[in-house]
Amino acid sequence: MKITRKLLVGAAMASVLVLGGCFGGGDDDSVATPVVTEVPDSAFASASAFVTYLLTLSASDESSEPLTIKDTNAVPPEDSAEPIPLV
Repeated sequence: MKITRKLLVGAAMASVLVLGGCFGGGDDDSVATPVVTEVPDSAFASASAFVTYLLTLSASDESSEPLTIKDTNAVPPEDSAEPIPLV
């Protein structure tokens, strides 16, 4: 009987320890990254800046909302620069 009682107490203590870790608080200290909804103004400084911004975007991201472009922004043409490949 003493062995069964010790085994039962040991199993109860082990289950309390195991289940005690399941209901702990989450890691809420992380800072959420802001959601980008429009192309930043720095991308419109030149055509190469715009292409550089486009290359930083993830091509496989299909869950984000589409980016908006302000009506007042226009990319200035660069006649002297070599074309930058997008691939």
